[in-house]
Amino acid sequence: MAHLLAQAHQLDGLIEMAAEHARTALGAASISISRFVPEDDVIKTIINVGDLAPHEVRWPQDETYSLVGYKRLFSTLHERQSWIDSIDDPECEARELELLHRLGKGSCLVTSIVVDGRPWGEFFATRHVGAAVFSQDAIAYAEVLAAILASAVARAIREAALEDLASRDPLTGLLNRRALDDRAAQVFDLGEQASRQVVIVAVDIDGLKQVNDSQGHAQGDAVIRHTAAALMSAFEPVQSNLVARVGGDEFTVLVWDGDAELVEKTVNTVCETVDASDLGIGLSAGLAAAVLTPESSLTVTEMFAAADRAQYVAKRTQSCVAVIADDVSA
Repeated sequence: MAHLLAQAHQLDGLIEMAAEHARTALGAASISISRFVPEDDVIKTIINVGDLAPHEVRWPQDETYSLVGYKRLFSTLHERQSWIDSIDDPECEARELELLHRLGKGSCLVTSIVVDGRPWGEFFATRHVGAAVFSQDAIAYAEVLAAILASAVARAIREAALEDLASRDPLTGLLNRRALDDRAAQVFDLGEQASRQVVIVAVDIDGLKQVNDSQGHAQGDAVIRHTAAALMSAFEPVQSNLVARVGGDEFTVLVWDGDAELVEKTVNTVCETVDASDLGIGLSAGLAAAVLTPESSLTVTEMFAAADRAQYVAKRTQSCVAVIADDVSA
């Protein structure tokens, strides 16, 4: 088990592998692994595997259990106590008994998952009605498995944080050029899709040098962050988009499977809003749009270049709205 988890990197993959392995090793009917959400004082189920009740799904979207008034669950997470319950046990807590009946199971085993010294989640195993109740040996095994899983989760979280750090611009928190290029390559790969509308917007801050020279680089950084926030806020309602900072005063917006007219309207709104602010800057924007098909010869590089050329025209003509590239052909 430890060897298998050491080879996995994606968190969901780790959790799924651990759940399936534990089900076999424990002779369990089902295994559920949940994540503790301290701000809401609930656990949220990540995965259910095995013989599930009709209302259960493998990857639930909103299966949560409150810790409020739930002594067993509270003790699992905050006191790190493992326990076994059975529908035949007269001391079975009422809420646990209700849960077992709802799941159609005869007994359960619960232990905590502790990551970096803090409660991270819950490991929950069940057996069918009529099957042998979990033993103390099963608890010992589950605790060892939870410790192995916790170590793998901690490693996956650190790796994800490092990966995120490598793909983010530290000043604005936006994705960087590397992340933009990776996503653009995916967007241009149609796979089984017959066609895809792609829009690229190149945005440049006008007047940033003057702000740096007259007010200092701290104010210049504030202007960059303000522009980043304005772009992120404006494009949040737009489906399938990525906003990236690709240079000192340069931003790129990539939109796929979206409406080119909506993208144009959105970026124009940002340009007008920034121009009307008291920041002493403006924005120049160029937009390139194309509908990709399997027969398209247009490349990512060519489309980025078209958006850049349109942006240069906007800057040269001091246009307060986006200039549309007219030399893009898919």
